[in-house]
Amino acid sequence: KSRKVGANCTAMEQHRYVLLSSLLLAIVVADSAVEDKLKAVLDEAAQRVSEHYNCSVSIALHSSKWTASAARGPTNAETGRPGQTTDSYAWGSVTKMFTAASIMKLISEGAFKLDDSIGPLVDPFLGRMARANPRQNFTSVSDLWGDRIKETTVRQLLSMRAGVPDFDTATPRPGPQGLKDPLRAELYATPNRVYTPIQLMSVPWVAGHWNSCRFGFCYSSTNFMLLGLVIAAHQGAESWENFDQSSFLPSQLRETLAFADAGAPRNYTLVHGYDRTSYNVPKGATNNHDNWSVDGVFSGWTASNLVASAPHVAELAWELYGPPSSIAPREFMQQMIPRGFMQFYGLGTFNLGMLTGQHGKYGEGYGHLGATYGYQSVAVYFPGAEFSMAVATNIETNMQPQPSEALCYAYNGALGVLHGYAVSCTFSTSGFFGGTCKCQRQLGQEFRQQPLAIFI
Repeated sequence: KSRKVGANCTAMEQHRYVLLSSLLLAIVVADSAVEDKLKAVLDEAAQRVSEHYNCSVSIALHSSKWTASAARGPTNAETGRPGQTTDSYAWGSVTKMFTAASIMKLISEGAFKLDDSIGPLVDPFLGRMARANPRQNFTSVSDLWGDRIKETTVRQLLSMRAGVPDFDTATPRPGPQGLKDPLRAELYATPNRVYTPIQLMSVPWVAGHWNSCRFGFCYSSTNFMLLGLVIAAHQGAESWENFDQSSFLPSQLRETLAFADAGAPRNYTLVHGYDRTSYNVPKGATNNHDNWSVDGVFSGWTASNLVASAPHVAELAWELYGPPSSIAPREFMQQMIPRGFMQFYGLGTFNLGMLTGQHGKYGEGYGHLGATYGYQSVAVYFPGAEFSMAVATNIETNMQPQPSEALCYAYNGALGVLHGYAVSCTFSTSGFFGGTCKCQRQLGQEFRQQPLAIFI
């Protein structure tokens, strides 16, 4: 009798094993099917935007469960080289969200406070660099901006509410003679020159000037170079050049994200970046300037020097804002996020919900837009959808619509995959920092979704 019971137990265990194995196999199959569909909607979005704007587009999605990516369009107008998902791009101001998180990490460790004045945090560092470099003609922030900067805090710099002028002279508001950008003209005229952060803070249109910030928002990349000096000083760097920007990254990203302190895009990537703006050309004309060999693309240091592939930037956004919170603790990252629909910019973070075409929890999104000479991009975390996305393009246009348009299509396509419906979207530009995404479900085109893929 005991042998019979033992045999029955063994048979039941084997049956359980077979059931469990079948279940796990079904889960793997379901996951694979979902990932394939995610890749398909990203590819469709990339192709649509690439054809619309005649550029390369790289899109990536990252979550705890799925990763997907797609790339379309030529990365080199002369050779027609097709884009690949492993291609690196210049991400411009997307760098700011990481610089802001690095500041929040130091605050979480008690190094300083959000409302501490900037002068005492950077002046000793500036003084040391000036003693080592006679060409540096200032030893404190007051030397540059007088008494007006004495009350400027870390919070004000992070939130773009300080009066420090922007070194970037590009403004999308045309004057009587069209769009003018003196710094761009100089960088193109001397393509082997990259301005250092010290030089950019002391150029004639920055040093000695101050913005009133009448409307409470003064976007300035100079702010984020000052914040870079704060981080470098607290890391004990001898100068800005010795500062290791990657030191706060999680280990898996340290070898995949680059921060360009010198050189041109050609030193980091095969992706050429094209200026198709209307700056410095006759009214009605458009540039077609290849910036692959222009060192000035990376002028801006901790404000704008990130170089990486779309999948790795999507992972960075996940690590920053998502559940890992691996750069700064979650309660400090939460302080960076814009509050409510009406707050446009938090601490180094844009409110990008307007790009989603959604309402409620799926209409929440935050991260940063990126625009630099020849390249435009966006990186976003969507808390309701629980995934991040990154979009990079190899053109620069006046109003930067193409990354936001690709995000509109890709995000809603991904939501459709995960919730079992097909979707159709349109996008219209409504300003330099935004646009309108409108989507509707396609009746009769629901996906047949494996139930296992929903509850896992």
